[in-house]
Amino acid sequence: MTTLHGLATARGYAAGPVFIYRGDGDIPVPEYIVSPGAEDGELARLKRSIEEIRKDLEDLVKVVRERTGRSDVRVFECHLMILEDEFLCGEIEKRIRSRHVNCESAVRKVFGMHRAQFEKMNDPYFRERVRDLDDVERRLLKSLTGYRHNPHLDLKSPSIVVADDLTPSETVQLPREYILGFATNGGSSTSHVALLARALAIPSVAGLGNITSRVCAGEEILLDGTNGTVTLNPDTATRSSFGRLIEQQREILSSSTFASPAGTLKDGGEVKIYANIHPGVPLAGYSELGARGIGLYRSEYLWLNRDTEPGEEEQFQAYSEAVRFSKQLSPTATITIRVLDIGGDKIPRSVSIKESNPFLGNRSIRYLLTHRDVFRTQLRAILRASTEGRVIIMYPMVSCVEELIEAGKILEQVKSELDSSGIAYDKNIKTGCMIEVPSAALNAREFARHVSFFSIGTNDLVQYTMAADRGNDAVAHLYQPLNPAVLALVKMSIAAAKENDLRIAVCGESAADPVVGTYWAALGVDVLSMSATYIPVMAKVLASLTRADLDEYAKIPDSLPPGTTADDIFRACHDWMVKKLPQFGDLLA
Repeated sequence: MTTLHGLATARGYAAGPVFIYRGDGDIPVPEYIVSPGAEDGELARLKRSIEEIRKDLEDLVKVVRERTGRSDVRVFECHLMILEDEFLCGEIEKRIRSRHVNCESAVRKVFGMHRAQFEKMNDPYFRERVRDLDDVERRLLKSLTGYRHNPHLDLKSPSIVVADDLTPSETVQLPREYILGFATNGGSSTSHVALLARALAIPSVAGLGNITSRVCAGEEILLDGTNGTVTLNPDTATRSSFGRLIEQQREILSSSTFASPAGTLKDGGEVKIYANIHPGVPLAGYSELGARGIGLYRSEYLWLNRDTEPGEEEQFQAYSEAVRFSKQLSPTATITIRVLDIGGDKIPRSVSIKESNPFLGNRSIRYLLTHRDVFRTQLRAILRASTEGRVIIMYPMVSCVEELIEAGKILEQVKSELDSSGIAYDKNIKTGCMIEVPSAALNAREFARHVSFFSIGTNDLVQYTMAADRGNDAVAHLYQPLNPAVLALVKMSIAAAKENDLRIAVCGESAADPVVGTYWAALGVDVLSMSATYIPVMAKVLASLTRADLDEYAKIPDSLPPGTTADDIFRACHDWMVKKLPQFGDLLA
């Protein structure tokens, strides 16, 4: 028995036979010089292929909607944008005319240059967008060459799909009803496989290195998307215990439509459970999973994977769609739209930021305050969309009160402009700020005078408190949400919110961890916001506890002896949960 360790990209458990997907293989691409005057013929071939692919993508959108029930198919709309990109098409045409080469050669060269640019970027989101370029390039080359070889889409029985990686088209064309889980050599939490897996509650583990060479087709494996492991050749005892996990998971998901709001405690109290979303991620099915609002709308994804900034109208349409969707989740649902949060590991092509240490540089609210035209445009779009529902504007990476004051002034100026133009917006729109850096927690009482809502971004709060890059494997052991220093800052933030009658949420990844997220609820957090497919487990855990239970749970760290470590605190909390809720067993991992 061997256990491979990778990245837990979509929680859940699956056991089943291996289906190895190796993609379409290399497409044979001829490259040659065309005779003078033949360039127009090459361009005509290119145009015909683009038209053919456009129709294929439009058909694929219909298939995705029918197969997954999703109304949001923006990944393929993105492919259409790439296909029709004037700059990209112009480069291909220029190469055909100036180098006198066939269009297959020009397509491969131009896409290769763009791919190299993406691969150099530090941002994992941008690196994953290489898959979008790959997908469109392969479609073009297959159309141009007449290549139709595609023997590996014949998945006929429930299996765990093992692959090097998957393009978006490959992912959605695999029959959903037969996919038990995904295990890939490469990929990350932002890959299309991971996003699709989370949207459809399919367990997924990425970054396994060489799993395609470690397994054979038909061999049974155990996939743990909660802890990021895959077990080969499991023994009888391991199979049995894993089977119990799968059964527990099935019971939870089979009853994930909630008569009462997700987060209702056993004695009737409530901790609201909201969903984190961003443009390009499917919106269907959130209500069934238990989401009763949107706790974090990551607006920065409108800026990613493009050469120009989104205009006011494009932003307005995107925000309006999200606001209208949030109203379907609950009559009282709110949607918290985080203004542009760029910098660090998220630097769009349309934004020029050259800094030696972007994580500590001109990012997020700092960037907006130094690029006020960008800020004002976004605020106008959000305010206009606020007529559709209950919107909260949230400022990210705030480190001092001056930033909040200045952001408030700009908001008031934009409101005055809309008033002068007779443009409607929610006059009572609320604002909030994220608690992501230690200074924000330390200044929380002062911040509370300027906003009506706090949201603790534990991903960055832990990173900045521990001075450890959360994307660096070498220091991953220092990502400790229950470190005493982090707990002190969280408690300070919660206390400031309660003293000033502010609502407070946690929107970092730790909110979805049954052990840690429940601890935040025990401390008094009002809202836990997470990826939607994680909601059912958190909802069931909270529904099994009373407020008195949470009060007891909150005291655990303080009951431990001096010198207690983050691991000690987590183990003590985990043991308490297992004893209190034995029915959940290892689902609390």
